[in-house]
Amino acid sequence: MRTMPAAPGPRLRAGDVVVLREGQEHVEGEVIAVLVDSRYKVRWTSGLDYRDRVTTITADQVRKKG
Repeated sequence: MRTMPAAPGPRLRAGDVVVLREGQEHVEGEVIAVLVDSRYKVRWTSGLDYRDRVTTITADQVRKKG
């Protein structure tokens, strides 16, 4: 029996609003740059430890808000 390859992570674009999957608080940010290998640079707009920070994340760490 053949297995199907895993579906690729979310394809995000600059300007998309994303929510961090990990953690107990709601952390939301905006994608400001699309990098290689399903990595994104995000400016966080909420969350005590994230607000006003810019970090690089992978597609499996976030979900698109909406």
